[in-house]
Amino acid sequence: MRLIVSSDVINDADIPWVIGVHLIDDHDPMSLLAPRIGDHGWAVVTTIERVMRNRLGEQVAGATPEEMEQIDIALRAALSL
Repeated sequence: MRLIVSSDVINDADIPWVIGVHLIDDHDPMSLLAPRIGDHGWAVVTTIERVMRNRLGEQVAGATPEEMEQIDIALRAALSL
């Protein structure tokens, strides 16, 4: 499963891709670079990748603003931003 982490500018653009990270739900990676996303698992920000929109299925859930802030913090740490 993937969590889309790209900005609204990219999400709303007429381009065939978005930016996402993998969600894992089978074990806690015990890493500050993998914040918990509700009952869905952990968003592993070191797996950031371009995801083709036509490869995405139905949206099943979303992250809260607080969870997205944790992802933002983890991405900034991983990418030295």
